[in-house]
Amino acid sequence: MKAISLIDTQRLGLINHEPVDELVAGHVEIAIVLSGICGTDLAVLTGREEGHIGVIRGHEAVGIIINVGKHVTSLQPGMRVVIDPNEYCANCEPCRSAKTHLCHGQHNNGLAIAGVNKDGTFAQRFITHERFVHALPDNISWETGVLIEPIACILNNIDQASLTSGERVLILGSGPMSLVAQLILRSVGVITLTTDSNTSRIAFGRSLGLDIIHPDELATRLSTSETIDAVIDTVGNQLETAALAVRRGGRIILFGFNGNYQYPLPVKHFLVNAISIIAAGEYNQHFPRALDIARRLPELGKLVTHRYSLEDYSHAFDELLNNPCTPAVKSVFTPNPHYL
Repeated sequence: MKAISLIDTQRLGLINHEPVDELVAGHVEIAIVLSGICGTDLAVLTGREEGHIGVIRGHEAVGIIINVGKHVTSLQPGMRVVIDPNEYCANCEPCRSAKTHLCHGQHNNGLAIAGVNKDGTFAQRFITHERFVHALPDNISWETGVLIEPIACILNNIDQASLTSGERVLILGSGPMSLVAQLILRSVGVITLTTDSNTSRIAFGRSLGLDIIHPDELATRLSTSETIDAVIDTVGNQLETAALAVRRGGRIILFGFNGNYQYPLPVKHFLVNAISIIAAGEYNQHFPRALDIARRLPELGKLVTHRYSLEDYSHAFDELLNNPCTPAVKSVFTPNPHYL
């Protein structure tokens, strides 16, 4: 089968890869229909995050089951499904304590994540244990379904930050994850203000009724609007801006990944103003709730604006990495387009 792998540092390639011939008991084989390009994929290609060379990338995916192994009870061929890429071991102490996001891993090497430290879903087929596969209801489109994993990430951060109806949240950056967050927060009564320098994304967000401005306008808005209860940094290098914007007693939620970013923490400012910094980590069993959100917010599917074949991977990443005004919001690969 065809797949997109990290073949060298900051370099992808299209490879031929064959999964195991026989399914292990409890596992299923899935034909991938859509697999989303995530900000972490872009971070690896730009050197902001390390990547495991030789690993097939991709961790946001929906597909159709084409084969099941022995002892699989909850799934069958032909089912539409969404994949949870966080493959916790279920045996270590954190897993037994219902903290699967802190999984030690089978060999004590940490949580196994498809598309990050093991083969993922930028491929025609994918094999995983049935406990990491959820049925995708017929009333959830492929496009909305491919955002289930991002929804789970957002819900985790909402929970950890205790964001509630009526609060005002500043979101720095308006990429796909931010847009998912804005739509979810709006649905639960949270008021959002968001920044982005890409005029196309500003226009797209405003077309959905979201309040998105250029970063140059932020100071003026903050001086005339109500206080900001919490700030979400989806860019990964905006702690200074967040610290200046959030109210006393407010929260800053770290969300974007940038392994090269460092911030000299003004400890006294944070102490005197009782500002909390929240790092939620991986989501923990949020997929059932994410599916429920997807049912209630079908407009999330509108975020999928660009589709690419696996062979066109270079064009897809070039657009996202090198066009600062790209109209692309959420880009996905279509490894098996005949299923669409």
